Amino acid sequence: MFYLTRKRLMMPIASAILLVCAWASASGQEASNQTLTLQESINAALADNLSVKAALEKVETAEQKVNEARGGFMPSLSASGSYTYFGKLPTVDIDFGLPPELMQMLGDGTQSEEDSGDEGISIVPEDTYSAGLSIQQPLFMWGMIYNNYKQSKLSLEAARQELETVKQQVILDVTTSFYGVLLTAELVKVTGMAVDQVQAHVKTAQDLVDAGVATNFDLLRAKVQLANTKSQFIRVQNALRLSKDAFKNNIGMDLDTQINVEGKLVYSPLEVDLNQLINSAMENRPEIKQLQFQEQAGEKFVSLAKAGNKPNLVLVGNYNYESNADTLGDAFHGDEWKDSWNVTLALQVPIFDGLKTRAQVKQAKSGLRQIQIGKEQLADGIGMEVRAAFFGLQESSELLKVQEETVQQAQESLRIANLRYKNGMITNVELMDAELAFTQAQTNQFNALHDYVIAVAKLEKASAAKLD
Repeated sequence: MFYLTRKRLMMPIASAILLVCAWASASGQEASNQTLTLQESINAALADNLSVKAALEKVETAEQKVNEARGGFMPSLSASGSYTYFGKLPTVDIDFGLPPELMQMLGDGTQSEEDSGDEGISIVPEDTYSAGLSIQQPLFMWGMIYNNYKQSKLSLEAARQELETVKQQVILDVTTSFYGVLLTAELVKVTGMAVDQVQAHVKTAQDLVDAGVATNFDLLRAKVQLANTKSQFIRVQNALRLSKDAFKNNIGMDLDTQINVEGKLVYSPLEVDLNQLINSAMENRPEIKQLQFQEQAGEKFVSLAKAGNKPNLVLVGNYNYESNADTLGDAFHGDEWKDSWNVTLALQVPIFDGLKTRAQVKQAKSGLRQIQIGKEQLADGIGMEVRAAFFGLQESSELLKVQEETVQQAQESLRIANLRYKNGMITNVELMDAELAFTQAQTNQFNALHDYVIAVAKLEKASAAKLD
């Protein structure tokens, strides 16, 4: 009786546990299936992309170099300490011209007869302690500290522009992969509609064969077309999975995560001027700004190199506190701590450095010319990039207008062909041509729409301008 009661009690508990586990599993699956908009995708990529993280570390390094260069204006303070033990004390022979008995009295018995004689008198204790502070303040360094500081600040700005360049490229990559997912999703729908159309075609062909109006040849041709369309549908479905994987890789997401994208391929007509876009690119592209800052930093580096053989002036202060006996009286009366300090104004005037400074100046000037040449090459490349994006936008816009008309015509043609085929007015081949033309027109339309959206994104990136 007790066993049965316990069993009855355990059954509801087990059922509750199973329900909780099922709910948790369903919740986990629902949580892992994420739906992302374009902006959410861009934000995720900018937060997790490895290229962005590497560029951020470069900015951090440049910021610390600025702090390091700023320290050149500050005084430097150092402390020192030492302990010395003399195993054998140094001595000196001093002849005061006094009788030995009086010398012994002055020494207060500290020097025995064995110690007197050739060894002389010790003037330092066995243990010597010393501590000191030293401060150094540059007063005039011929602009070296200032130019080094300005160069580090310009390098920091260049690193920030490099970070912006990386971000812009990540945004373009994410945008391209995002709309790639939308395109393949639309192609899946188009191919699925094509499968439904051909299936209806097969049914109609079967009805006509049963009615004795059509032959088995027409039915077989329709079935072959259905098989080919289904094969294409399978390929497009696989392409959708691959495009999602590419998208997840761009935003730094685990490939096992289930995602959906929320957005549409929309045509928004734009009125743009090529010259204005090129001017915007030359003014706002982070790559151009980066080389401008690097050019200014290169000029400061030339000034730094020129100061290599110029005079500099430094103020040095020292303070010492030590127990070393420096007088004979201290030697007779034991160790005493004494302090001392000094101030030094040091002027250094280089006379000949083996032409090292001259070589460094030439290196700095050559590096500056390389930056200037690179800036000109970059400007030419950016101009070509803007032109290519501009003409790509025009091409995709014109193709899109043509495809819109084509889709409408192909859709109407297919509607008429279906009616005429059911009435036996056209052949099976003619209906298949109409079906294929409609599917191809839809595919071309979505491809053109995708190309237009991507062309807009490329033109925005190339011109560093938001197109409305």
